[in-house]
Amino acid sequence: MENLGTIHGEATNDILPGLLRGYRFTVCETHEAAVQALNIRRQVYVDDVGYDVPVPDAYDARSWLLLATDESTGQPVGSMRLTPRLAGPFELEEYFTLPKALRSAKSVELNRFAILPAYRKGKTFLPIVSLGLFKTVMVFLKSMGAHQMVIASKPERIWTYEWLRFRRTGRTALYGALDAVEHELLTYDFRRVDTTMDDHPLSPFFNTLDYREVVLPERLPSLGLGVDLDATSFRLRECA
Repeated sequence: MENLGTIHGEATNDILPGLLRGYRFTVCETHEAAVQALNIRRQVYVDDVGYDVPVPDAYDARSWLLLATDESTGQPVGSMRLTPRLAGPFELEEYFTLPKALRSAKSVELNRFAILPAYRKGKTFLPIVSLGLFKTVMVFLKSMGAHQMVIASKPERIWTYEWLRFRRTGRTALYGALDAVEHELLTYDFRRVDTTMDDHPLSPFFNTLDYREVVLPERLPSLGLGVDLDATSFRLRECA
């Protein structure tokens, strides 16, 4: 799984507009696309790393899956999972007690970040697939009116998420689903998304540039793999 913290100050405005060229980043809208995303996760988490986790698991039935594809070959190369809390507790709540502010229906959990080994480094110095997936997350969740995104990170990867402007909470727990290794809870506040990246070295990438390679669905996809959900009028909302 990619270490975005290896990026320093080498990116320029000349490179950024074409940064995602050659890839396509989507929110899965069909069973076939979801299966492709799950196959990526299975290869990385189970076959490569050796985690003893089911793929899919119970949380996939109430989550959205993101997929990165190599446009030249059509090969799926990366995936992520987004679980909105309005559909039920997060996976990380099996191990963490969330503050009340994060238990809102406008909170979303990001996890199961997986990229095939051959695509973890780009042709330039930038990890293109990683950045494209995170760009898709930011655009997708902002368009939905999300307030908070949460993630549980291993200590050695915390600085990567801090580089992406996640904030540490200081809350740690042994994450049973991933070999009971210690993880820390981090948060990202979408209510400040327009200013959070102002001083970031890739600020134009996150804040102002639009990419044809990032394809948002015309209507919100159903959660999970064939879950019966009326997505035509769906939007994150506060719990009663």
